[in-house]
Amino acid sequence: MKRSPPSFEAIHLRDTLIREEVLENFRISMRPWPPVTMALVIGIVLIHLTAVQLADDLTAYAVHPYTLQTFYPEWQGALMIFGARAPYEITELHQYYRLLSCVFLHSDGMHLALNMIALFGLGRLCEAVYGASRFLWLFVFAGLCGSAASMAGEASLAVGASGSVFGLLGAGVVFGLRYRNELPRPLKRIFGRGLIPWVFLNILIGLNVPQIDNLGHMGGLFGGALLALWMGNRVIRDEQGHFRNEQWMMAISVGLVAYTLLRMGQSIQTFL
Repeated sequence: MKRSPPSFEAIHLRDTLIREEVLENFRISMRPWPPVTMALVIGIVLIHLTAVQLADDLTAYAVHPYTLQTFYPEWQGALMIFGARAPYEITELHQYYRLLSCVFLHSDGMHLALNMIALFGLGRLCEAVYGASRFLWLFVFAGLCGSAASMAGEASLAVGASGSVFGLLGAGVVFGLRYRNELPRPLKRIFGRGLIPWVFLNILIGLNVPQIDNLGHMGGLFGGALLALWMGNRVIRDEQGHFRNEQWMMAISVGLVAYTLLRMGQSIQTFL
């Protein structure tokens, strides 16, 4: 006996229940102060303040790195000691940790503030969707992709978490488009097409501001987008992925961050 196809009402009810489940899963996962996002924001701010103190120790100067004045000699020296992305040091001296350490450094207070606002906003969304382990791996992987892409450019010195932030942006776009049929309307306004205008706006800004590292931004954007195509998430049924994958993502990302911070500390200790 052949089964009759499901009615329109049954299909509509099933889709409605799926969207309600997704919204509830997202609501449960969403935290006002997500731990990994907050740890990254606080850590990056503390590193910047420590770099400021080191620049003070290098010499007394009138213009402070909290202002928009960037890359004057003393501040540039402090950034180099902390691990700014510099092609010669990476390719010739094999200081590969600079590909990640530069993500934790910023040129001035405005640069820091803008990136931390973006990291907190996008980080809350992505950490709710992907969970702590996958989110940290996404941040690290996108940052490395941004640094690798930036090496193809002409910048002699580069810093900033923009590559990682663009990676979160790319992951949010992919998540929204990939699961557009499962997402309820409130989440569709946030992810996918809701984020695409921000991508184009930031690209437009980058093309009109000479100091912005567009290659780094694009590398992070595509790195985050590609990773989001492969990773599981916490809010869509049957898309959670394997717990073992989460474990090694956390192990690799924590290991890379720990190694990077250790090398930064060794560089600072050598100077002191």
